[in-house]
Amino acid sequence: MKKILLILSLLQITSISYSQENNFLIGKWKYEKIPDHIDIDEQGLKMANEFFKEMTLSFDQKNYTQFVMGKSENGTWSLISEHKYEFNSSRGYKYEVAIKKVSENQIIFKQENREWQLVKLDQQATIKIEENTLDKIKGVEITARNLIGKWFYNGRIKDGKESTLILKHNKSEVVNYLFKKDGMFINKAPLNVELIGIWKIGDDKTTLAIESQNKIEFVKVIKLDEKELHLYNPKNESILKFKK
Repeated sequence: MKKILLILSLLQITSISYSQENNFLIGKWKYEKIPDHIDIDEQGLKMANEFFKEMTLSFDQKNYTQFVMGKSENGTWSLISEHKYEFNSSRGYKYEVAIKKVSENQIIFKQENREWQLVKLDQQATIKIEENTLDKIKGVEITARNLIGKWFYNGRIKDGKESTLILKHNKSEVVNYLFKKDGMFINKAPLNVELIGIWKIGDDKTTLAIESQNKIEFVKVIKLDEKELHLYNPKNESILKFKK
């Protein structure tokens, strides 16, 4: 019985600690500098300070807004372990970040291999809450059998306007997606970029989750037959068209 009470007490202390950590984040933060432990020369530091001087990060109890280099991102956030958080963007992707408390009004924010030190501007923040655009799109139910194979880029539709421009991976190969039977995903993107990840059909049978480079991106399948695949990409709110 004493052991059970001890475990419950430890769990309660951990829960309180996590809650305090969450409450500490609530408010608006602004770029202060590149953390001191980062090895960067004077010229690089000058460039970084110029690029990120307008960077802000705001939190309420469950939503966030991030503004970096002229681009804004909104979504929800949650604590998944000590110093680690999951950001779920309204643009259809989610990823992990690390946030470390430096002082009562300073944090180090780490996303993949980039780190910034932020200073708190305000204890409260006004968050723009956006609905995930995927939720507005009606998809078609799919099966792995129909999706498996190589699909070549065949244009896109954005704002009701269709573009027939064909993007190239290199001089001889069109941009393409390969969905393999073992769950591997290969994206031969423009400029000879090749991304390798894992694909999975979502619970709704119409959404694809593609995990690569420590990020999970979601796209909605709106057309799939033997010759054509159309994917709605919430990141740029467009329909990407592919053919076999």
